[in-house]
Amino acid sequence: MAIVAVVALGAVVGALAVMAYQRANPARTESTPAPVPTFTLGVQTATPSPSPTPTAVAGPRETERFLSASGGTLWRATAGACGGEQPLIERSNDAGRSWTDVTPLYRGITQVSSLDGLAVDAVEAVGTIGAPCAPQALRSYTNGRFWEPYADVLAASRFVDPVDASLVHLGAGTVDAPCSSARGLRALSNVVALVCDRVAFVRANDAWVPLPAPDAAAVAVTGVDVVVAHASDGCSGLALTRFLGADTTKAQAAGCVEGLDTSQPIAISGFDGGVAVWSGASLSNVTP
Repeated sequence: MAIVAVVALGAVVGALAVMAYQRANPARTESTPAPVPTFTLGVQTATPSPSPTPTAVAGPRETERFLSASGGTLWRATAGACGGEQPLIERSNDAGRSWTDVTPLYRGITQVSSLDGLAVDAVEAVGTIGAPCAPQALRSYTNGRFWEPYADVLAASRFVDPVDASLVHLGAGTVDAPCSSARGLRALSNVVALVCDRVAFVRANDAWVPLPAPDAAAVAVTGVDVVVAHASDGCSGLALTRFLGADTTKAQAAGCVEGLDTSQPIAISGFDGGVAVWSGASLSNVTP
């Protein structure tokens, strides 16, 4: 009997131990999965977002500048804007020491799109006239005192559209510019060049071909050559590079104007055997 009592007592103790274990460690169901331990090693940092590539931004069109020389006379213009700031056309007969305002405001000009000296006392401009901002070609054969419209001249003119700077008029038709904000178009005979997003382009074989001159600010066409004003590591100001025959592979250093800010409105033109550079209130003549 004593042995039976001991066995019974052992069974009771075992049952109580099982119940205690189950209370301390309840069974888990599929709906409550056991948590998975996690470990953090060091401090986590967010992956940085890539910085956007900076894009060149053209200045306001009303600040665009034009410069042209003819027979010792210099002509220059600030574009202005149709419906905004008035344009300004000036003439100098003393190499830029003094200037005379010859803007044909009486003709209703509201914006200048091109300017070309034709002779000592003659000049041609394409500009918008009146509120419709319609382009018109004007010429003066009286030192800029009197101007007359010429429809046939407009039909043959090369200029950036005064309303939509992504379009270029080439006389024979209108083509897309190489960017949405073309500036500084210059044309002479069969050579056409312009600046788009700080890159100089020349028109060749019905396409725009970039000229290898970094951070271009302005272009000029002299004879069959294209001169580009641009920034350069070798010039602490404005460098000039001449592309002989408008050929991208025939670059020739044409000078440097120290101290000029290439981000400001600039215009250049062949003049007196060199290149005239108009920036700020100064006019420099750079010779090779």
